[in-house]
Amino acid sequence: MPMGINRRQLLALAAASLALPATAASPPPGLLTAWMQGDQAMAGVWRPGSAPFGVALPNRAHEVQLLPPALGLPSQALAVARRPGETLLRFDTRTARALQWLDIEDERAFCGHAAFSHDGSLLYTSETSTEDGAGFIAVRHPLHLHKLREFRSGGLDPHAILVEPDGSLLVANGGLLNLPETGRVKLNRARMDSTLVRLDPASGQILQAWRLDDPFLSLRHLARAPDGTVAIALQAEHADPASRRNAPLLALLDTNGLRAVPLTVPLEGYGGDVAFVPGSGTAAEDRFVVSATRAGQLAWWSAQGTSPQQQALPEAGALAVHGSDWMASSGQGAVCGVLHGQALTRQLIGVRWDNHGRWLV
Repeated sequence: MPMGINRRQLLALAAASLALPATAASPPPGLLTAWMQGDQAMAGVWRPGSAPFGVALPNRAHEVQLLPPALGLPSQALAVARRPGETLLRFDTRTARALQWLDIEDERAFCGHAAFSHDGSLLYTSETSTEDGAGFIAVRHPLHLHKLREFRSGGLDPHAILVEPDGSLLVANGGLLNLPETGRVKLNRARMDSTLVRLDPASGQILQAWRLDDPFLSLRHLARAPDGTVAIALQAEHADPASRRNAPLLALLDTNGLRAVPLTVPLEGYGGDVAFVPGSGTAAEDRFVVSATRAGQLAWWSAQGTSPQQQALPEAGALAVHGSDWMASSGQGAVCGVLHGQALTRQLIGVRWDNHGRWLV
């Protein structure tokens, strides 16, 4: 087992779980995500028929995800601060109780994303140096969140991390340089270098690296199909507004390499999230969906990048999938999708959902 938490510790922690006793009736599926309630940042759960329920945060969170089943703590989740961020939080989704806070060291900032190893013994967080903008992947304890070691991410501005079936890490390096003294101002847009890299989690060695032909497409978020195809949500950084408006939102990595999928209609060059949605019948119905946040659309493609479709959702953001059911949320408080095969549409007043979510059963 990799360095981190051993199996005996896992069992002991599972026995000490704060999970509440099971109830006779299971709650409906929910969306595990972050949101703003007025001026208050929150992370937690929304279920159809109820109000969002979560823990108050000092600043906005970005990605929120459940702890892996191997840890035996089914009601616990991790919230990662929005980039450049300073905090991680492990919390209980059923009680909205904060269980473990971590403030990052002064010379690092979180980039909004994290992933767990398959056995749950390690947590990987994408980070950036506040001194020179270099990208890092930190390897952390999954519960007390302390850093065990770190290695370079293979580029600047690391975002999403995807743990592949063999345990290797796919990392989307956005390629942009930001420093604390300039906030979110992009300092190297004319020289940006966005990469998708595969890293060895033990050594940090770069095993493979890919770039798109268009250097102004920033690779940000990742989703994987069962056949191994990886979808990447893109954000355009072209100086020319027309080029940015017509830029691709989706790239695919498969056995033929990395390629951008051309658009048939303008979608404003901003992919907020990406997910794989399996078809309810054959694999021919499998799809990738990207939330086109600035265009106010959900953009759908077949798993091969063909048959594009759009569905209106103003300020489209988080995507969550369970089988062929799915939910998408909006910065304007809307939630839409398919639940138990039926269309789901809700509008919450005073809620602004963030860009990422997970399905919670």
